[in-house]
Amino acid sequence: MAEPNIEVVSINDAQPELHEPVVPHERQVVGAVIDLWKEDASTESIGVAKLHALVKQKHPNWEVSEKRVRNLLKQYGLLATGDQTPYTYAEDITSLPMPHLTLPDRVEMVMTTDRGKGLFAKRTIMKGTVIWEEKPLFLVPLLSHYALIVSGKACTHCGKLGKSASKAGELVLRGLDCPICPEIWCSHKCKKLDQTFHSALKHGNKAISKIIDVYSFNLLTEYCIKEQWNALYAIAMIYAYIILDKSGVKGENFNAMARVSQKTRYKALNSSAGAFDSMQGGALFVEEQQEQLWNEGYKYFTKAFPKAAEKVSLDEFLHMMGTYNINNIDLSIFLLQSHLNHNCAPNCEVETAIQKYEGLKVVAARDIEAGEELTTSYVNPSHTVQLRQRELRVNWGFLCECQKCKDDQVTQHRRKSSAAAKSKEKAEIRNMLKGSTDASEGEFEIPLDFNGERRKSVRFDEKVVKVNQTS
Repeated sequence: MAEPNIEVVSINDAQPELHEPVVPHERQVVGAVIDLWKEDASTESIGVAKLHALVKQKHPNWEVSEKRVRNLLKQYGLLATGDQTPYTYAEDITSLPMPHLTLPDRVEMVMTTDRGKGLFAKRTIMKGTVIWEEKPLFLVPLLSHYALIVSGKACTHCGKLGKSASKAGELVLRGLDCPICPEIWCSHKCKKLDQTFHSALKHGNKAISKIIDVYSFNLLTEYCIKEQWNALYAIAMIYAYIILDKSGVKGENFNAMARVSQKTRYKALNSSAGAFDSMQGGALFVEEQQEQLWNEGYKYFTKAFPKAAEKVSLDEFLHMMGTYNINNIDLSIFLLQSHLNHNCAPNCEVETAIQKYEGLKVVAARDIEAGEELTTSYVNPSHTVQLRQRELRVNWGFLCECQKCKDDQVTQHRRKSSAAAKSKEKAEIRNMLKGSTDASEGEFEIPLDFNGERRKSVRFDEKVVKVNQTS
């Protein structure tokens, strides 16, 4: 019987990955460095030699020298030097007096010279005191829950997940289902807050169609899901709230908040470890794809809101997005809470409710003296000072100079100095040991009366061993 002819075939015609040496494009090199900075903020402060080593570690087949990495970072304005500071945009953030803001009894608003508007204690506030509670100005459900919302498995207002089919049936019996579509509300509170908005945004009518195109809004939502673009979905929801608010209060409050263009914020994202120099085009190539995304998002936005193009330019669209990004907490916007400034060791804690429509409360984390500014932490205080600084610089446009940051930097400097001293000490010991191998070795003479038995004592008897002295 003839031997069968067996041929090994790669599944799906897969080919082995090639690892031949390649010379990367300059944008690939700079992009790789920027990716390192994004992944680990501590790499922003390391030298070019170590950056080059990390790039080579991630891309072992790249033929790129340390000199080329240095020159490219310098060319794109990303090389930190002694006279450069990281790009910040705090000075570009503007805000207006809040026209419809009611302050708690214990709190007053003060316009500061270096931090803008801030909230201050009018009198002593004891630890654990609830300073105020607040409902959201704009509530935005999770975009990831959208499929569940449209299928009636999550609340159309707050996004709370339904527990079971029997629970959904109970909601129908309680009149918490929409009579037109499968969507539901989790409570009468959510239904009361959302019913008019839901009807306009999801079903529309002849009058509403002039300002909101329901079909195009659904297309915008699907686009946001595809691109995982939460901010676009959020500002579309916020804009819908604003144009449906006949009083105009919501729009006035949103426009008076801390405001900056998303384009400005994006510069900080791609200018790590060096001053962003727009004249030299520092990392501008990274924005090319982002610009396309913004333009595409703006097209969806203006189709969803037919009259938006008359009032909302692309620049205003990007300012709306930037405003949302620097003011939102847990995806939603709160009027008073948005005035809390940052400190890495804050004196207030912001506690959000499980039910999103219930909002949040601000609690004193410690005793607060009269005249002291109320602060919260925009970032996780347990993170390293480098990571906190980068998060704050990129997301809120400033370099934190709070006492905790200063103390952490001093502590890190001491640790580095101690590590350097230990490294130097180890090197000296290695050199000493290396030098000792060149010395003559003494020969040991066994005493004549040695009987070969091991001594039980751990001490050496000076009569047991004799060392030959060399002249």
